[in-house]
Amino acid sequence: MRSDFSHLNELWGALIVEGLVRAGVTCFSISPGSRATPLTLATSQQKQARPVIHFDERGAAFYALGHSRATGTPSALICTSGTAAANYFPAIIEASVDCVPLVILTADRPPELRETGANQTIDQSKLFGDYVRWQMDVPCPDEKIPPEFVLTTIDQAVYRAIRPPAGPVHLNFMFREPLAPDKQKRNFNEYLKNIATWMKSSGAYTKYEKTKLRLSRESIKNVAKVFNSSKSGLIVAGKMSTEDAESVVSLAEKTGWPVFPDIASGLRLGSKNKNVVPYFDLLLLAEESRKLNPDTVIHFGSQPVSKRLNQFLDTARPKNYVRISNRPDRLDPHHQVTDRIECQIREFCAALAESVHKSSSSAITNKLLDVSSKVNGVIAEVVGTSQSSRLTEPATARIISQTISKNSALFLASSLPVREMDMYAAPGSHSVPVEYNRGASGIDGTIASAIGYANGLKKPVTLLIGDLAFLHDLNSLALVNESKFPVTIVILNNDGGGIFSFLPVAEIGNAFEKFFGTPHGLSFEKSAGQFGISYFHPKTAGDFKRIYSNTQKKKNSSIIEIATSRKANWELHQKMAHKIKAVLAKS
Repeated sequence: MRSDFSHLNELWGALIVEGLVRAGVTCFSISPGSRATPLTLATSQQKQARPVIHFDERGAAFYALGHSRATGTPSALICTSGTAAANYFPAIIEASVDCVPLVILTADRPPELRETGANQTIDQSKLFGDYVRWQMDVPCPDEKIPPEFVLTTIDQAVYRAIRPPAGPVHLNFMFREPLAPDKQKRNFNEYLKNIATWMKSSGAYTKYEKTKLRLSRESIKNVAKVFNSSKSGLIVAGKMSTEDAESVVSLAEKTGWPVFPDIASGLRLGSKNKNVVPYFDLLLLAEESRKLNPDTVIHFGSQPVSKRLNQFLDTARPKNYVRISNRPDRLDPHHQVTDRIECQIREFCAALAESVHKSSSSAITNKLLDVSSKVNGVIAEVVGTSQSSRLTEPATARIISQTISKNSALFLASSLPVREMDMYAAPGSHSVPVEYNRGASGIDGTIASAIGYANGLKKPVTLLIGDLAFLHDLNSLALVNESKFPVTIVILNNDGGGIFSFLPVAEIGNAFEKFFGTPHGLSFEKSAGQFGISYFHPKTAGDFKRIYSNTQKKKNSSIIEIATSRKANWELHQKMAHKIKAVLAKS
């Protein structure tokens, strides 16, 4: 790192960005603004930094969120002062609730301009409240403040972002003018003398050793006793890493317990394990299935998408409900957890597998798998994915799950898209990474998140999204052609909020359509054209399968718009439920 700069603002900017890169932060999502000039220019000059520029701070924040979801490492956000930072808030809430690391760098006016009516000046101190893991109001650059302060502040911020529970941190940097560098350079060797060794090295100034949660023998002994005494056990697999999913499957094989896999568990798509029950959600349509009455449930990972499963668990009230998580959060919306162990999932499964034996749950598992197979037959019959079949929302989800490229990933929008995939995806397809923003389950920033996810994974991504979520993040289409990895955006356009048709509010009468259905009458071909993105509008299941399959082979991004009907989709779901109940009644 060099020591000649125009002024201290430029030097501090260089120290901040250099410190972040050395601490493992390489993705910088930047929205242009004058006050952030020292940070932005420093990023542009750091060879290992990977800047992404987006004019919309909300989209920029969700891009960073998606990138961090993919890599597990913090992405940095840089914006100017004023309301720019406020636009980060939705993504920060999502990151906080779902434990995604972010480092937020907001530029601010100096203290003498606060509370004076100065232009573009708001109170940015503690702007994000308790939704950040750590925050600091950083003073204006001053030679009385040693450079070591800058470096230890950066290293602490990154550590606090990744230390469980991971999440966002906020550094608010006050800068006085001048902000941009000039041609005159000054040598800062004397000011930097105490960090001369660091400047010649490549590592972080302060190295933080990661702490490891230790699993006690007593905990394993107690849980093993619960396992081995259970007559009817059930494993719930929420969102987790691939390695964790493999360890959960190994434990299930040892015990014979059935596994109910969330769509993002790594076990719902492509898993051929004999203990995984892919259509558990639809099985719970039947009264008989609801009488499973497990006496022990062990829950790994996040809360499942399936509302029916959550309702079933709330009603079943098992004697033992064991929750395994590496987070300290309660994670118990129904207030039924009896044992909670904070540890790494794979460590827990490996230790427990040595102390448990196969149980009578194997017979229940086989029965569930048999019935799940019959449900698959009903879906194939009712949905229809042949050349001339009507293109519906369940058919779209099913075709994507059967056709998606093996070397790619899937991102699911909240509301109906994630539920359609969770319920109707074909289980025997490729096992690809699946992600969603289900921390706070908002529809904000979904396009940007998917693009960030693709670039973080360094793989093509398919985004299944509804029309309202698409409209909500339309600005982020500007990021699509900047993406190094193609994103195929499949829009389920049912002209409004399709999820509300499945809720009790649908029965309120005339007010429903205007206030909840919210029809907009828009299609998106011109939106695709405005941003130079390839556009397709298939009419049949066969057309969609052909078009989607072709996009999986191309290196450019595409938008595929599917026009559906909210009413017809609701009726199809009801028809499916009726047929499934009839089949289950005979099983």
